[in-house]
Amino acid sequence: MDSLKQTWKTWSMRLDTMSFRERVLVFLAVAGVALSLMFVGLIEPALKSQEQMQLNIASLQEEIFSLREQQAALDPANQNGANSELGRLRAQAKAIEQQVKAAENGLIAPEKMLAVLKTLMAEQSGLKLLAMETEPGKPVMTAPESDPAAEAPAPVLPAEVFYKHGVTLRLQGSYAELTRYVARLEALPWTLQLESVRLDARAHPAIELTLKLNTLSREATWARL
Repeated sequence: MDSLKQTWKTWSMRLDTMSFRERVLVFLAVAGVALSLMFVGLIEPALKSQEQMQLNIASLQEEIFSLREQQAALDPANQNGANSELGRLRAQAKAIEQQVKAAENGLIAPEKMLAVLKTLMAEQSGLKLLAMETEPGKPVMTAPESDPAAEAPAPVLPAEVFYKHGVTLRLQGSYAELTRYVARLEALPWTLQLESVRLDARAHPAIELTLKLNTLSREATWARL
């Protein structure tokens, strides 16, 4: 407790010696940290649920890869046993692929994501778009590498790969307007992954918000920018 009092006393003495402008800057820095913590606290549930969606799809893809490898490894000499096992594996792979398609129905196409983000901003007069940058599509997962020293396996049909398409937004506006914008993003009928968020309140009351958003697609490239 004495240590805390001493620390507070030291900071109070420092503040007393600062000019008015310096005190304002200190206040804005503290306020910026507080606002950032509040903002992240509001959207953290969405961050976790959207991240889980991407992990689920990656996991399902990995299962499909594994099943198709098992299909290719079946011994054709054991015809009866191979046919029975092949049927089981095909049924299992079909069930997993249906789960992937169900998850895919909730995704938004990359080019449509850009249009939606711009439309939401245009509908809020208190927001200013500072920058919008897209990133090349990256595979959510890749097929496992084969051992070059091993005997050549039977060809395996590749599972369809999903690609992550990212866009970074830099917006400026009031805290209320920025919070409203993110709330509207969360209310969209599609699933967007909110990868990261950064709030800069150094120019308060104008606050700068940087959002990193992702969606998934079977296409490796952006269809239209």
